[in-house]
Amino acid sequence: MKTFLILCLCLSMHLSAAESKKNSDEIDHVALAALMLKDGHLLRANEELNQVDLEDESIDKILYFTLKGIVATQQKKYAQANKFFKDAIALGQEDMSIYLYIAQNSFKLKAYQNTLNAIDKAGDIVNDKPSIFALKAECYWRLKNVNAAFEVLHNVTNRFVDNYNFYKQRFNYLITLELYQSALDDANIYLKHAKPNEKTSISFVVALRKSGATDKAILLAEQVNIRFIKSAQATVLLAHLYLDKEMLQAAANLFNEASIEDSRYTKEAAEMMRRAHKLIQALYKNAQILDQKEKLKQRIAIYIEYGGYERIVVSERALKRSGLIEDENIRYALAYAFYMTAEYDKSEAQLKQLTRPDLFKMATELRKNMEKCRNNHWECSL
Repeated sequence: MKTFLILCLCLSMHLSAAESKKNSDEIDHVALAALMLKDGHLLRANEELNQVDLEDESIDKILYFTLKGIVATQQKKYAQANKFFKDAIALGQEDMSIYLYIAQNSFKLKAYQNTLNAIDKAGDIVNDKPSIFALKAECYWRLKNVNAAFEVLHNVTNRFVDNYNFYKQRFNYLITLELYQSALDDANIYLKHAKPNEKTSISFVVALRKSGATDKAILLAEQVNIRFIKSAQATVLLAHLYLDKEMLQAAANLFNEASIEDSRYTKEAAEMMRRAHKLIQALYKNAQILDQKEKLKQRIAIYIEYGGYERIVVSERALKRSGLIEDENIRYALAYAFYMTAEYDKSEAQLKQLTRPDLFKMATELRKNMEKCRNNHWECSL
């Protein structure tokens, strides 16, 4: 919308000339269309332009085709818009802003070389427009002219020293090229000076992680976690990175912090404590889960890890009442708990109801052990 208003203002001399035609009773549709576009009435402006008689020699055709191009651009008819703009240029349109329209439309059409050509034709008016240089670099990048893209970004970082968006743009290119240290350097500059919000900061870390640069991602994630100290999302992201490095205890501690910041992470915190073999802490976090069904399901897993088979056995009624017993993993866990507490008949009763092939095979092995226990308890391999 900004470029639209700018171009409308650049056409003011055409508007004045067109409005002077109102001295007669004849309606000047071009002038009306220009005024309507300036006020943001796109459809009404287009209706006025459709009533223009191009055979009328008094019509300002330069303004007409320029306005048609603006309307088509706003309607996302980019190819048609550029045709109108080129018609205006052929008739003598001298406002260089029109080339910025052509450039932006060409980019939308994925005609990247045409975009570059239009930017070059715009001349000196692009010199104070950082967004155009960013567009230029992106075109070179998509044309796989990597050196040209980096050259543009290098030059503009020196020209627009307070505009740090170029570092973000180059960061994305460096990630793609797997130049992770350079990417991290640009990320640090951007995060330090641009002071982005939490979402943008996290996106830098995620990009590094997705690219497999785990160590670099951790370095950045630690900074982000400190900057947004109350952000559970930043804390959890760092925890996942520690998990990528198999640092279970560190990850568990971070999940515990996140659960304090946001109760939605309580279940994950308990699970991480279980995996880190911090079973008392795991049970403590599990007790904070509000969803009773999820709490019971996780508690069974903790009891198994802890060897608390008696506790699983006494949970049988709760498992039936909650419907969790229909989960075959839970049913096998109960059967195994009965086996470990020497209640073989009850274990067999649960094993008979298993249908999954993988669990059926495990049940067969469990039955063999139970048979040994029944026949010769001193050979029972519990």
